Amino acid sequence: MVERHLKLVASRTVNRTIRPRRAANKDQRTREYLTEGEVKRLMDAAKGNRSGHRDGTMVLIAYRHGLRASELTDLRWDQVDFRTARLRVRRIKQGTPSTHPLQGD
Repeated sequence: MVERHLKLVASRTVNRTIRPRRAANKDQRTREYLTEGEVKRLMDAAKGNRSGHRDGTMVLIAYRHGLRASELTDLRWDQVDFRTARLRVRRIKQGTPSTHPLQGD
């Protein structure tokens, strides 16, 4: 019999294994919201360009009313009622449209 220089080795991986799932958000961070101080810093950072006032206002409106980016950019002037200080929001992703009170600032 001929002696061979190659030998059979056992596989290090197991076939048909499932990769571990990504850890849940609650396990990775202590909270899933921004504090008022963090929003203030975000607004200040957004004000550092040519359209800074607009961008800072967008951050504030999104924070206060819980808007998605697409809902925020979809806002129109006819959705703002200055007489009653109300904002009508058309929700995306089959959400229910709602009316939000606007604060003075």
